[in-house]
Amino acid sequence: MENPGSPYKKLKTARGYTYNYISVKGQAGRPTLLFMHGFPDTSHGWHHQISYFRTKGYGLVVPDMLGYGGTDKPTDPAAFSHSAIAQDIMDVLDAEGAYGVYAIAHDWGSSITSILSIKHSERFLGFVFIAVPYSVPSKFPPVELALKEQERVFGRPAIGYWTFLTKDNAAPEIEKHIESLLDVFYPADPKTWLTLMNIPGNLESFVVEGRRLASANYLPEIYREQLKNLLLQGGMTSPLTWYNCMVQGVNDDIINGLQPEDLLIRRPTLMAFAKFDYVAIENYVRSIMHQHTPPELLSEREYDTGHWIHLEDPSRFNNDLEQWIETVTKSRKIS
Repeated sequence: MENPGSPYKKLKTARGYTYNYISVKGQAGRPTLLFMHGFPDTSHGWHHQISYFRTKGYGLVVPDMLGYGGTDKPTDPAAFSHSAIAQDIMDVLDAEGAYGVYAIAHDWGSSITSILSIKHSERFLGFVFIAVPYSVPSKFPPVELALKEQERVFGRPAIGYWTFLTKDNAAPEIEKHIESLLDVFYPADPKTWLTLMNIPGNLESFVVEGRRLASANYLPEIYREQLKNLLLQGGMTSPLTWYNCMVQGVNDDIINGLQPEDLLIRRPTLMAFAKFDYVAIENYVRSIMHQHTPPELLSEREYDTGHWIHLEDPSRFNNDLEQWIETVTKSRKIS
């Protein structure tokens, strides 16, 4: 039974998974903002945006994504098909009667927003990608080959941490040393990622040995404890399946049947670049967005932050986001 004083609601989607999500009805004339998080996070990671845009009268839909928080936690990689998760999100929007929607995404949320753009673009007023860009569906290469290609392009690997997160022992080791994982994924110094995230083997040894780093001031203790508890309550196997579904080829067939024009973004889009994100490297992110977004639809903002723009510089990000939404919404009314 739902708590009538809580903004959270539950919905069983058409394929049978129950989603836990924040639902706030907007004032008349205000669009709905859909926020989608990544790893390791929950709906609570949007707390700066929730408080800001709620007071401005916007509608909000903020789910715990599959595997997190109060949402179901399957461990079958097939459950994490990005197309299926995108349809889950559409089911939530349908249940809320939300039709004028802006999708705002970070990290793995950007992958789902990419599918929403490709398959459900007509439902949205615009798309916002934070740090991680739009991603074209494709057959995912073996991690070892991906790392070699990154060394060729960037001069160093970028996703070396995947070699640990896709191992069978990753979940129990992370559960034993959750503080170590959070120290790395929410770093006080983003340059930490150059060694602990980029280089294969380094994250694993850091976590397994229970080593520690200074805590980031953008993740205060109250939110860090909440995040830690939510991750441990549900266990790490399901969240890690976001990675395992990729290496097991679950999403390889999404590209089948799509035409080149389907892969172009067809709604106004805001890309928020993180200058000091050493995994989602800015020059690469910029090239991807320029390749797949018509210039008249693309707006860009750069932040002197690491990966967590919306946590590290929430005031500027919220202001930029609000101004962009108002501009796009007004232009649609005029046209």
